[in-house]
Parts: sequence; C-alpha cells; structure tokens
Amino acid sequence: MDKNKLPFSRIALYSSASAGLNILGITISTWLLYFYAPPPDSGRPTYIPAVTMGVILLIASLWDAVIDPFIGHWSDTLRSRWGRRKPFMAVASPFLLIGAILLWTPPSRTDIALNVVYFMVIILIYHTSFSLVGIPYDATLPEMAPETHARVGLSYWKNAFGILGVLIGSLVAAPLFESIGAVAMGAVVGWVGAMTIYATLFGLDETNRPLGEPMSAMDGIKATFQNKQFLILFFSTLFIHIAYQMVLANFPYFVTLVLGESEGQVGIYQGILIIFMALTGIAWMRFNRKHSQKSLLNASMLMLGLSLGLGFLVGAVGWIPLAVQTYIMIILIGSSLGGYLILIYAMMGNLVDYDEMLTKRRREAIYYGTFSFAIGLGTAVGTLILPLLLENFGYTRANPLGVRLAFLAMAAFVFIGYFVFQKYRVGDTPEETRKNLNMGTLDEA
Repeated sequence: MDKNKLPFSRIALYSSASAGLNILGITISTWLLYFYAPPPDSGRPTYIPAVTMGVILLIASLWDAVIDPFIGHWSDTLRSRWGRRKPFMAVASPFLLIGAILLWTPPSRTDIALNVVYFMVIILIYHTSFSLVGIPYDATLPEMAPETHARVGLSYWKNAFGILGVLIGSLVAAPLFESIGAVAMGAVVGWVGAMTIYATLFGLDETNRPLGEPMSAMDGIKATFQNKQFLILFFSTLFIHIAYQMVLANFPYFVTLVLGESEGQVGIYQGILIIFMALTGIAWMRFNRKHSQKSLLNASMLMLGLSLGLGFLVGAVGWIPLAVQTYIMIILIGSSLGGYLILIYAMMGNLVDYDEMLTKRRREAIYYGTFSFAIGLGTAVGTLILPLLLENFGYTRANPLGVRLAFLAMAAFVFIGYFVFQKYRVGDTPEETRKNLNMGTLDEA
C-alpha cells in the first residue's frame, strides 16, 4: 500500500469545505442579481436596477480580486502553532455565515440609494470572509497531494464534493427562494457552509517540505506576476470565468424567459448540469493516465465554447423539441466543465512546483490567491456584461434576445481563453517542466 495515499475518510473531511463553499457560491451567484433586479414583468420589487447591480458587483469582485494575493501571501508567511491555513478558516467562517444572511435584507423597497450603500457594505464583508476561507483552503491541495497524479485524484474528489455542493445548492436554493424567501435561504446555506469548513479543519495536513525564507508581500506578488507561465494560465482563466459567471447568472433568466418555466424549475436544470459535471469528472481523471493535463484542458475548453454557442439556438430550431435542445446544451456544458474545473486546480499545483524551482520557496497560497484574482476579475466582468446585454437587447418573455445573445458572448470569451492558453509549457511533473522550458535536469539544478 502506498504510504503517501490518503485514506478516504481524510479525503472526505478535506473535501467537505468544497461542498459547503460551493453551496454558498452557486446560491449567491444564481440568485443575487435576480433577487435585486428581477424581470420587469415578474411582479417582484426592484431593489436596485440591473445595471447598477452590475456595477456594484463589479466593484465587489474587484475588491475580492485585489485582496486575494495579499491573503495568499499572509497565509504563506504565517507561522503559528495551528499552521499556516487553519487560523484563517476558523476565524472567518462566522463572518461568512453572517454575510450570507444579510445579503438578502435590503432596508427599503423604494429607496434605491439606501439599498446601494447597504448592499455594498454587506457584499464586501461576504467577499472578504469568503476569500479568507477559500484561499488558504485551496492552497492545501498541493500540500495534501505532492505527486501529480495523486494531485489530480485529490482535485477530482475536492471537485466532486464541490459539485455535490453545487447540486445541493441548485436543488435546494430554488425551492427555498420560492417558498420561504431569500433570507431563510441565505441562513440555511450559510450555516451549512460554516459547518463544512469546520469539518475540513480535522482533515487538513500541511506540508513537511522546507518553506524557505519568507518574502515581503510586494516582492512575493511581483515574483508571482513575473512567472510568464502563470500569466498564461492567469489570463486564460480570467476569460473562462467571465463565461462561467455569465452561465450561472443567466440561468434564472434562461429558464423563466426562454423556456417559459417557473423559478422553482431553475434548480432542476442546474441539477442536470451539475450531475453531468460529476459523472464525466471520473472520465477526465482517467484520461489523464494517458494524456497530458494540457491536452485535456484544451479539449475541455473547445467543448465548452462550442456547447455555449448552442445556447443561442435553443428555442429557435423549430423541428427539434425545446426540451431536447435544452438537455443537449446542458449535458455538453456540464461535461466540459467537469473536466476543466478538475484539471485547472491540479495544474495550479504544478505551477507551485515550478515556482519552487525559481524561488526556492513554497508559496502555495499566493499562487492560489492570485489565481483567485483572475477568477474574481472574470466574475466581475461577467457580472457587468450580462446586465448590459439584458438591458440593451431585452429580458422579457416577449423579447428574451439579451438572454440568448449572452450565450454567444460566453462562447467568445471561452475561445479567447483557449487561444491564450496555447503558449503554456509547464509539464505534469517537475522533470517535464524542466525539459519543456530548457531548464536542465534536477541533478544540474
């Protein structure tokens, strides 16, 4: 038996936070814009106009993106009796729960300015708390699984638990939103998120490798952005997550306006998407036994771009039943995302190994934090673009053109991310990386 192989009990504990964080993430990404800026003909109050919401969420996401590298550096350089990661997760979790509840409590039905100020404060608390948990947590992946194939395997289980969280959030949040209201929904998902984070603390195992001398925050961030291979992955990820955020935020509009179904059905369609993300994740993991992570990531991005483009045609092809069109699109999107999300986090571990060759330091969290910076920027841009498309081209049952055009915009961003990624050269192992980048052998280093 491989002494480095983790027992499944440890894997499950470690991965439980991924489930909780994704329950929170999918719930808020799906329903926040819809709650504050519902369709004009829905009968729901508009607390903040859609474009204004887009601007606020852009600011909040930019805040999140800017602080993530600093949180990563702080976690990498922390020296405490509880380690580098656990203190952040333990202290920030209660604030994450509070934010998840207060996001749904605008103070006025008519005073938009008051709602804007209130919402800005709460969303910043929520984003900061989420980062203080999520960045140190993500940074533990290469620590828990130092070997590359084990890293893909652990990334699979972390992602599988995350997908389970997304599935639970999709299936539970929509009925809760429709039946008992947004505040109760926020309380439920916030409590579950906090409990799973505390469970993960019992499964964490930090690295035994030498950490090296700590850098200052600015030197660490500068060194990270001087890593050209990381920058390729950074910008590719940014474009992919513009599309990913638009997929999540567009779902309620797509289901209610294009498909003509109720708000409660949103979770059903999201559930199908997520199930195929989980089912196909096993296949992507097995493909990695014979194919490189780079080639598989390329395949997942191409598949994602093509399937998103099909979204524009759903409901416009009269000779194919609407349900069949919808299911084909959702299955293809879910299958491609199932591979992308597993591979990209494992590949970040490879970049951390490459950085160790360059700096002689273990700096996991600053890389995952800066990677989260790219995700945050992508989320911010996607959050802003979708409301602009909806406002300018229509998001009513009579005219859902903005909802349809959003799928073409998503596909375009994915293909841009694919082309940016083509210059990536980091291998699946340190030896492959040295060969690909002409760095010599380990013996020569």
